[in-house]
Amino acid sequence: MKKYYIVVRDNHRDKISLAEQIKKTVISKGGTCDYSVLGTPYEVPRDTECILAIGGDGTVIRAAQNSFGLDIPLLGINYGHMGYLCDLDKDSVFSALGRLFNDDYDIEERMMLKGYISPSEEKVNSTPALNDIIIRSTENQHVTRLSVYVNDQYLFAYDCDGIIISTPTGSTAYNLSAHGPIVNPETSLILLTPINPHTLNARSIVLDSEDVVSVKLIPRNHDNDEKALVSFDGRHRRYLREDEKLIVSKTDEVAKMVMLSKENFLDRIRSKMQA
Repeated sequence: MKKYYIVVRDNHRDKISLAEQIKKTVISKGGTCDYSVLGTPYEVPRDTECILAIGGDGTVIRAAQNSFGLDIPLLGINYGHMGYLCDLDKDSVFSALGRLFNDDYDIEERMMLKGYISPSEEKVNSTPALNDIIIRSTENQHVTRLSVYVNDQYLFAYDCDGIIISTPTGSTAYNLSAHGPIVNPETSLILLTPINPHTLNARSIVLDSEDVVSVKLIPRNHDNDEKALVSFDGRHRRYLREDEKLIVSKTDEVAKMVMLSKENFLDRIRSKMQA
């Protein structure tokens, strides 16, 4: 790898300084490199061989969304907290560049989800998500009732604060906080986890990656215009209303993650959770 593009979480002086140092090092080795800050318009050059994301897991996720369909591997440089998606930190990145230039790395493929609201949106306009697609009650409505279907077959109706539809990569994100299971990010499956369910028997459900999940809003009070808020990796928010349904399925594309560490999944979980 000799052609890089850096995505920086924000304009924080230390992060920008790190991006400048990486750029300088890459160019000194005969490569090409440039960078942009999230929140500003940018376009990744088509010949880029690796996107370096400086920040935390959220930065990696934003970079994955912004480069969806380009088939460019991502490498996270942790400047946050847990950093499940980050294989490097600010101290290890420069030694890692030598390995990258020598093509001494592995690639992990991560399943992604896509979703759209029917009938207001078309299937071709599905929005991708590396972590999760979340449906939750709006600020003025604490509990919502959501009806879930799998492959058009009725599954369950939840009285809850919302539902997380997660990829294996997203199992260590909001899904984990909602007491959902942790799964190997290289697997291919869909996790369905209710948020604060008001039913004792409500548990997470693991679905096949080829399943199609549909969620409908069941109004609790027909006198009000009830709606639920849908977000894709915490962004691209839109409302789900009565007579609409959110349809979620696996994407044909995968997110490619550059891996330099020799830690396996269990080692990584143990070190991140300090068990």
